[in-house]
Amino acid sequence: MVDYPLTRAGAVLGAIIGVGVLSGFFGLGAGWAIVPAQNLIMAVPLKVAAANSGVLLGMGDCIAVWPYLLHGAIIPIFAAPWLVGQVLGGLLGALILIRVKAGFVRYLLIGFMFFACFGLLTKGLNMLGVLGEVPIWVTGLVFLVVFGAVTRAIIRFTKSAS
Repeated sequence: MVDYPLTRAGAVLGAIIGVGVLSGFFGLGAGWAIVPAQNLIMAVPLKVAAANSGVLLGMGDCIAVWPYLLHGAIIPIFAAPWLVGQVLGGLLGALILIRVKAGFVRYLLIGFMFFACFGLLTKGLNMLGVLGEVPIWVTGLVFLVVFGAVTRAIIRFTKSAS
């Protein structure tokens, strides 16, 4: 058992309540906000914050699914494969996170967030009529640029760490 000296519990409690409200209201996953809130505000190590986020999101998803389940709105042919993938991804992620350095995970998460932000921003601007439909090749190019930068940062990180 490891005892982590955590700080600013009240501030992170308020931040996570806010994240929970946004997550529940919009039906979003909240890992994008829970992990940075715990890591940056409360000084929870990144790997511990990621594991804790998985547990919190699992509890929230269990609560959110009940109204749909009770009204027969869950289609098993779609839900079962997703559940299998979710369990396998969680197990694989837990095994890999034990062996990987936190800096590597941080860069990877930053890359995922930038790419997701690009997609959400362009979709929102398209829905508002500000921006036309973004061609798939532009999305692919942004993906390559973001993850090229992430790969470069990870290579620099591993060289400086050794």
